Amino acid sequence: MKPRHLLALSPRSNIPMRSVFIAAILTVGVVCAGQAPPKKAAPKTPTAKPVFVCPDTEAQQACKSYQELLKARDSGLPATNAYICFRKSADEFFVVTFNRPYFPKHWDKESKELVPDDSARRGFGHAETYKDGVLDSTAMPSLSFSGEWLPLYPESGFFTSNKINGMDLDEKDPNVGVSIEDAQINIGYKYAYRAEKTITYTLTIQRSTGRFAESFKEEGKFPFLEGTGYCVYH
Repeated sequence: MKPRHLLALSPRSNIPMRSVFIAAILTVGVVCAGQAPPKKAAPKTPTAKPVFVCPDTEAQQACKSYQELLKARDSGLPATNAYICFRKSADEFFVVTFNRPYFPKHWDKESKELVPDDSARRGFGHAETYKDGVLDSTAMPSLSFSGEWLPLYPESGFFTSNKINGMDLDEKDPNVGVSIEDAQINIGYKYAYRAEKTITYTLTIQRSTGRFAESFKEEGKFPFLEGTGYCVYH
């Protein structure tokens, strides 16, 4: 019978099997350490979304001018909460922008829920027109307005103007003023034209679709110019 200390020897070597196993592990470890770790696949870069998409194929000229101003980061363009509307077959677009109201809420004991305060909030905005990529204060619409936002349950509000270009509105003239609600934006404005003619300009923007309709009418006559198109909300 062999001594116990010789039982762990390799049949062809005097080196114990345990030592051979440990040496093999160390050798594999050294080889692996010398190899570069596998490279991870580079993450795919997400496709950049277009900043602006023209909403109307018939308004490419106006869209091109607007995109040019966007690319130049023109400081005259509103940063937020604006409707940019493009006229068909012309290098013209106009912008309508206004502030959004905030109505603080309070706990109503009867309904047992938070409801907006009834107090009105100051509102203001303006409309500007660009022709051939240049702001043109002589083209309609070109006006500023101010008034009040009243809360509408549960979250929205209703705006009515009391001044246009700093002048108080005539309460007896329903054709002049600005109103803003969830469904529509409506603008009515009168201005003097050549030979002391008075022109009434009207504009309606359907907020859900961005479609607009506008008209120019000499007082007491039918509209001499009407147009429709699309707006984008920024």
